[in-house]
Amino acid sequence: MIRVIKAVAAVYVLGAVVVAFVGLDTTVQEASADEKKKPQPEYIGSAKCKKCHIKQYKSFMKTPLATSFESLKPGVKVEEKKKAKLDPKKDYTKDPTCLKCHTAGYGEHSGYPAVVKGKAWTDAEKAQAKLNEGVTCEACHGPGSLYSPFKKKNKKYKRSEIRALGAISPPTEASCMPCHVKECPTMPADYKFDAAAEMKSEAVHARKKLKYDHDD
Repeated sequence: MIRVIKAVAAVYVLGAVVVAFVGLDTTVQEASADEKKKPQPEYIGSAKCKKCHIKQYKSFMKTPLATSFESLKPGVKVEEKKKAKLDPKKDYTKDPTCLKCHTAGYGEHSGYPAVVKGKAWTDAEKAQAKLNEGVTCEACHGPGSLYSPFKKKNKKYKRSEIRALGAISPPTEASCMPCHVKECPTMPADYKFDAAAEMKSEAVHARKKLKYDHDD
């Protein structure tokens, strides 16, 4: 009799554990589903940035960063390509090795679409590619579909708030270093990149003192 009671008790305990596990799994699944429902930050293009940052935009558009996609085209930067033993007549705008550092968000959702041999782009992807040609504002500051409108409505925003919406604020060395390494054949042999200095440089874009303190 005692054995029967113990066996029944064990079944009840096991059942309770199973129910608890299933309940936990359901909760995890629901949380995961909620995360998927949240809007994801998307690339919107540098032209959207100039509405509020016209001084920075105008200066940035004159830099090698902004025009980096153009350098991949045939007949552009001929001498630099010859020196690096590249074919100046070749079109490098379809070379994934180059595109990852000459576009914004290469291969990412809403970024520059990945080039896949034998796969043609849709009209939407073509438009998406046009938005993300070159090293755009969002290549350093993050895709702006969520934080851009938030900043317009909340002038005294904090950096932590816009970081939660996809912003890289302030830009970090980690954003720069994947491309600013001695990988591109046109980079000089003694190339060195000082991320801290570049992020303060007027050579990247004009600097403007912010009206409010956005640090947390």
